[in-house]
Amino acid sequence: MKKKIYIVDDEPKIGELFVTVLNRDGYDAQAFVNPQALLDKIDQKKCPDLILTDLMMPGMNGIELIESLHLREKMLPVIIMTAHSSIQTAVDAMRLGAFHYLQKPVNLEEMRTLISKAFNMYEVRPELEVRKKKQQQKYPIHGLLGESDAIAKVRDTIELLRDVPNTTVLIRGETGTGKNLVAKTIHFNSLYNAGRFVEINCAALPDNLLEAELFGYEKGAFTDARDAKPGLLEVADGGTLFLDEIDSMSLALQAKLLSFLESRIFRRLGGVEEIRVTTRILCATNAGLEEQIAKKEFRRDLFYRINVINLMLPPLRSMGRDLLKIAENLLKRYNEDLGRSLEGFTPEATEKLIEHNWPGNVRELRNVLERAVIFAKNKMISGADLAIMDIIEADLSLISGNHFRFESGGTLEELECAYIRHTLEANNVSYAEVARILGISKKTLWEKRKRYNLDEAKEKLELVE
Repeated sequence: MKKKIYIVDDEPKIGELFVTVLNRDGYDAQAFVNPQALLDKIDQKKCPDLILTDLMMPGMNGIELIESLHLREKMLPVIIMTAHSSIQTAVDAMRLGAFHYLQKPVNLEEMRTLISKAFNMYEVRPELEVRKKKQQQKYPIHGLLGESDAIAKVRDTIELLRDVPNTTVLIRGETGTGKNLVAKTIHFNSLYNAGRFVEINCAALPDNLLEAELFGYEKGAFTDARDAKPGLLEVADGGTLFLDEIDSMSLALQAKLLSFLESRIFRRLGGVEEIRVTTRILCATNAGLEEQIAKKEFRRDLFYRINVINLMLPPLRSMGRDLLKIAENLLKRYNEDLGRSLEGFTPEATEKLIEHNWPGNVRELRNVLERAVIFAKNKMISGADLAIMDIIEADLSLISGNHFRFESGGTLEELECAYIRHTLEANNVSYAEVARILGISKKTLWEKRKRYNLDEAKEKLELVE
C-alpha cells in the first residue's frame, strides 16, 4: 500500500508542486492550504503516514499544528518547512516532536531523503525510544563530575546544545581527559540521539584507508574494492560521527572534509552520485591546532569550520578535590562490576590521589583504581593499594627526555622496534606528532606499529584510547 503524505502550505502552487513530485515517487500525496483542513481530514479517520508543513501560516502555524496532533494522540512524523530567519522556531518544533526541518527554498532531493529517513525511523520508533532512554541514563549531563568552572562550563554548553541542529563541536584536552565521554554525552542528549554514534580515530589509519572509511567507495574504485561499501558518514546519517585526533588528517583529506561540512553532500570514492546526509560532526584533538596552522599542517578554514563550539577539558591534575568525586564514582562502579564492597579511601590514599601528577589523566585513574579494588584487603583503599602509581611514575622517569638505553648484540630490527616503542611511551601526544619526532610519515609509522604490534605500547601508557 502506498504511503500517504499530507502537505500543508498557504501557497497553493507549492502544495501542487510537492504533490506532483511525491505522487511520481510512488506516494499518495494530498495538499491543503490551511492546517485546519488537514486536521478535519484526520478527524474523519483519514490519517496520513507523514505530514510536510510550512512553519509560518495565517491562522495556525506549524508548531500549533503539531500541538493539535498531540491533543489527538497522533504521533506522526512531521517535517517543517521554514525560511532561514525562522530556523530557531523550527528547532523549537523539533523539541515538540517534529522529525526534522527543511529550509526554504526546499531542495527536492533533500526532501526525498528526509521523508525516506522518517519512514524508516518511525517503523522502529518503539525500539528506538527504549534505547534512547537507556543511553540518556548511561550518559547524563550531570555525569560529567566536578564543581570547577571549567567542568561547569562544559556541562552548561552541552545543555545549550541539546536543541541545536548540525553545529560542529571541537573537543580539546590532553589524552585521557574524557573527550570520548563528552562526545557521547553530547550525542545522547541532543536531537541526534535516535541515530547512531559512530567514532573513528583519524590517527589509527593511513590517509587512503581513512578516506575510504569516511566516504565509502564504489565497486572497482581501487584494487581490493570488490563490492561497494558505505562510509561512516552514511552509517551515522541522522546521528553523530566523532572524529578523534582530527589533527592527524592529511591536508588533502581535510579539504574534502571541509567541502562536506559546507554542503553536507559528498561522493563515495569512485562514485558519481551525490549523497546528502544529516550527520552531525564532533571533532577532538589533544594537539595545538593553532601551532599546526602556523606550520601549514592544518587548514585554517577547516579550523574555523569545526571550531564553532569549543569545549576545553581540564587535565586531572588541575581539578583539585573534584578528582576525589571522580575517584569515588569510579570506586562505586568497580564495586558493582567486580563484586566488591569497599567503602572509600583512607586519608593516606586520598593524599596520594591529590598529589599525583596523573599524566594519563582519567584513563590512568581508572586503571589505578580498578587494580586497587581487585587487590585491596581491607574495607578502605589504602596508600599501599595505590602503589602502582609510584611504579608508573618511576617507569616514566626512566624513559623521559632523550635518554634511550638498549642492550648491545641485538639486530637492527630489534633496535628499531625498541626505539619506536620508547618514543610511543615517552611522548603523550598524537600518532601524527610521534611520526614527526621519528622523522617518518604517518603511513610508515602505521605500518611499523602493525608489524611490531606496537599499539599496545602506547595503550600501556594511556591505558585506553
